[in-house]
Amino acid sequence: TATTGVAVGVVLDSESTMDVYCYGAVTDAVETEIQYYDTEQLLPMKDYDMITGLISHDVSNRMLKDSRVGLTDEDRAFIQSKVRQMVDASLKPKKSRFEKFDRVVCMLGGEYGWGAGTIQALDEDDPEDATGQTKLPYVVKLDPPIGRLISVPQDDNDICRAEVCFGQRGKGDLWFTLRCKPTRCTKIRRFGVGDRVACAVEDTTGNYTVWAAGTVVDVNYNVEQDAKELSLDWDWAREAGIVPYRVLLDTGINVFVHRDMHWLVRDLVLQPVGPRQSADGTRNLKRLVKRRHGDTDWELVDHATRKVRIQAGDADDEDSDED
Repeated sequence: TATTGVAVGVVLDSESTMDVYCYGAVTDAVETEIQYYDTEQLLPMKDYDMITGLISHDVSNRMLKDSRVGLTDEDRAFIQSKVRQMVDASLKPKKSRFEKFDRVVCMLGGEYGWGAGTIQALDEDDPEDATGQTKLPYVVKLDPPIGRLISVPQDDNDICRAEVCFGQRGKGDLWFTLRCKPTRCTKIRRFGVGDRVACAVEDTTGNYTVWAAGTVVDVNYNVEQDAKELSLDWDWAREAGIVPYRVLLDTGINVFVHRDMHWLVRDLVLQPVGPRQSADGTRNLKRLVKRRHGDTDWELVDHATRKVRIQAGDADDEDSDED
């Protein structure tokens, strides 16, 4: 099980007795307000500590700046407002960014750094929390050679992010490409040089993903030289550096397509530019999609084979559930 700790450091402006007194008085006031507002004690301890630390740090530094040792009515009003805002945000149900069987990359630390895998479960009880209040957002089955289940402690992009075509953020993204590419892959490709495609990439927030337009500039591209220029250490035996495509996005940025799969790269004729997975719940990752074709007919699009079948007459307007 992977665990991640979040610590809130409190740094006061000096180490005088007044500093300690101010911080202690403020901390007492913040904790009292949390206990008064969270009467059922639903707030997880890690959030309790985080809220206490952040607000105490802010108010204490204000007091030190003004050379005050006592809380004013304005301080107390600020504490009350911030406590309620932060407690509400912590306890508010959060919609998961990912769903079961989504492909993600997780921070592992140590020799691996990041590892790719598939989500197996959502909102699992944290076995380390005896109270049963803490939920683990995701349980992920990592790809070989690691091949084990890990828990994701927070639904945060610094810990767990979508597996996409990497490269938008610079050459350093190549490390993610290497970590995500399969150890074995066929060289039979769906696209050729010059083909227009839609690639799965991160949106501007980094938390969600979009389909972005681009052109295939290389097929079976070997990233070994790119990696060596960045001093990335990797086992290059058995053509381990080959990825299906290098794509030049319309934005002028190159991305690597490390798997020739419909959820990473699609025919631009069949997949318009736009949201792939967004905060409002939009998800556009299905392999089979049924949509209107003209006023009366429907078309069934297979994003894996790039085939389209027209269905005449009435049909259910729901997308297929196949992935």
